[in-house]
Amino acid sequence: MKTKKIIALMLSLAMVLGVAACSDDTAETTAAGAGETTVAAETQGAGETETAETITQVVEASAYNELAIADVADEDDEVVVYGFNEEVKNLIETYSDITVRYEQQSSDTIQQVLDNVLASGEDAPDMFACDADYARKYLQSDNTLPINDLGIAYSELSEMYNYTLQFATDDENVIKGLAWQACPCGVFYNRSVAQATLGVSEPEDVAPYFESWDAFIETARTVAESGEYVAISAPADIFRAFLGSRSQAWIVDGELTIDPCMEEYFDLAKTLHDENLTHETAQWQDAWTADMSNGTVLSYWGPMWLAKFSMALDPSVNDVPNPTSGDWGIVGAPADSYWGGTWMMASKYCNSKASVAQIMRDICIDTASLQDMANNGEFVNNISIMDTLGHDDAFGLEWLGGQNPIPVLLDAATQIDNSIITINDGAINDQFNAVVQSYIEGDIATVAEAESAFVAAVEDAGIV
Repeated sequence: MKTKKIIALMLSLAMVLGVAACSDDTAETTAAGAGETTVAAETQGAGETETAETITQVVEASAYNELAIADVADEDDEVVVYGFNEEVKNLIETYSDITVRYEQQSSDTIQQVLDNVLASGEDAPDMFACDADYARKYLQSDNTLPINDLGIAYSELSEMYNYTLQFATDDENVIKGLAWQACPCGVFYNRSVAQATLGVSEPEDVAPYFESWDAFIETARTVAESGEYVAISAPADIFRAFLGSRSQAWIVDGELTIDPCMEEYFDLAKTLHDENLTHETAQWQDAWTADMSNGTVLSYWGPMWLAKFSMALDPSVNDVPNPTSGDWGIVGAPADSYWGGTWMMASKYCNSKASVAQIMRDICIDTASLQDMANNGEFVNNISIMDTLGHDDAFGLEWLGGQNPIPVLLDAATQIDNSIITINDGAINDQFNAVVQSYIEGDIATVAEAESAFVAAVEDAGIV
C-alpha cells in the first residue's frame, strides 16, 4: 500500500463558521490577519445591492490525505468515457486534444450501467462523470482511483472551491474526482412579472423581496394577489435552500436524523400550498418547464446551469431558446445553497491514466479553459477567475438583461459546506419530498406523522 501523508494546502476559501441553519444571517466580516485572504464581494443591504467594503474570508489549511504522486502512462490506445449527457463530451471536444470513445447513458440508467460494467470489468470506462445526486456513491467506493494515482498533485487544486473537494473525498479523506464547475444558487426572477406585481424590476430593488423567509412568503402573497402570477411554480423550488442550510447530515451514527431546518420546510411548504401561492407543479415535469417561458411565474431558484440550460435562457447553447431570454435577473436567496454539479473520476479499470489526467487538467484545472467557460456564463471551479469576473464592471450577460450574476453568487460559493453529504442523499431527498407532498396535500395530518412516515420510507428502502 502506498504511504499516505497528511498535507496542509491553502486550497480555498474556508467555510465561514456559524452560518445559521435556517436563518437569514449574512456572512460576518473578519479582520484580515495572518492566514487570511482579503476578497472583495458584493453584498445585499436592506433594500438595495451595493458594493461592500472589502469582505475578508478566512483561509484555512485544508488537510486531505495525499498519496504518492504516480508516474503514469497510457496502456491502451482507446480512451473510453461514460457520461449522462452531452456536456462532458462537448467539453472534451472543445478544451482537450484527447480523442475518446464517449458512451452516453441517460440519467435514469447510468447508475445501473456503471454498476454492471464496474462489477464485471467488461467494456468498463477509463473515466466517467456523475451528477452530484449519486457521485459520492462511486467516489467513496473502490471502483474509482485517487487522483494522485493519475499523477495529479493536490498543489494543482489550489484555486478550487473547498466544497467541491470535500465532496470528492473517500472515507480516508483522499480526493478521487474533480469538478470544473461550482453550483451556488441564487433566485432568477422575471423582470416583467416583478414590475407587474412588485412595482420594481432592477436587482437592487427586487433583492429585499427575497432577503429572508418572512420576506419571501409576503412576496409570494403579494404576487398571488394579482390572480395572474405566482412567486414560484413548484413548492419544491425552495427545497435546496433549506437542504443546504442543514447543520446535520441525514444519517448520523447510522440513524436517520431530521435537521430542525427541514422541519421548518414542512411548515413553509404547507403555507405555500394552503394559500395557493404556487402552480403546484413538480420539478422537471412539462408544466414546470412551461412556466419558465409563459410569463406567469416570478422566480426559479438554482445555479447558473439551471438558467443557462434548463430555462434555456442562453441562446448560444439552446436550439430553441426561451422567448423571455433577457427579461430575467438574479438576486440572493434567503439561505446559501448549491444544487448539482458534475464530477469526473477514473475507474479502477483505467488503462489510460495519462490521457484521463490530461482531460481532467484540460477541463477542471486549465485557467484558459475555465476562463472561457466563465465568460460564457458558467460559474467555474476557480476562485480567482470568479472573483475577478464578479468585480468586472464591464461584464454582463445579455440573457440576464445585461446583469453580472457573479457578485450575487460569490458569497454563497464560499459558504457551502457539504461535509455532511452521504452517498444516499439523493434517495433520501426523494423520500423526503414525497412525504412533504403527502403532508401539504392533507394525506398526512401533522408534521410529526409526516416525519414518522419519512423514517419508515427510508427504512423500507433499506437505506438505514
